[in-house]
Amino acid sequence: MRIIIKITFCLVFTGFFSSCIIVKHKEKPEPPPEVMLSPKPLIPMSEEHVRSKKGDMIAFLPRDWFFVNLEEKIPSDVFAVAVNPEYTLSAVFSIIRKNDRVDSIVSKEGLLGLARVAFDRHERKTAGAVKHLGKYETIQMGNLNLAKYDFSATGEALKTHSVVFVSSINQYYEFSLIPMNITGKRVPPNDEIDKIFQSIVATIQVQY
Repeated sequence: MRIIIKITFCLVFTGFFSSCIIVKHKEKPEPPPEVMLSPKPLIPMSEEHVRSKKGDMIAFLPRDWFFVNLEEKIPSDVFAVAVNPEYTLSAVFSIIRKNDRVDSIVSKEGLLGLARVAFDRHERKTAGAVKHLGKYETIQMGNLNLAKYDFSATGEALKTHSVVFVSSINQYYEFSLIPMNITGKRVPPNDEIDKIFQSIVATIQVQY
């Protein structure tokens, strides 16, 4: 129970526990170059997988990872939360709810616009307690197109990696890999986190 409470707190702090979406008006930046990543996982993966409620996307977990049940604490837009055995990393899969404003942004700006919507959602939910790191990037991994961005809690060194993508039925999704310092165990080094993140992303499949 104590671990569940700590995971819940971590998700609250990174902005996964609200339904408000407010998008700030920003100047449209120059499109970043597209990043090409290997469509194959870089670490051993398991047969344990997550499936969206509509069945239009699936993804697989790394070996020995498992899902956690946050009971009634989980919000409706988050449909799966998984952790590594050490409870130092959490994989969160969520839906980005559609409305006319979000659809308009995605129509004009594509996946980069959806990534900005996703980050603005986290920023709003945490009352500005998170900050965007680096640049928004578009990624092509096999046949899947995504947009990636990173963020962290203000004053914290731990960095969350996130990608957003669109399924064949035009549903918006986000996957985030969140480092957690809740058990006293050391968070994996950045290069290992990058491999885990890329490996999970490589298993994401959407219907076309």
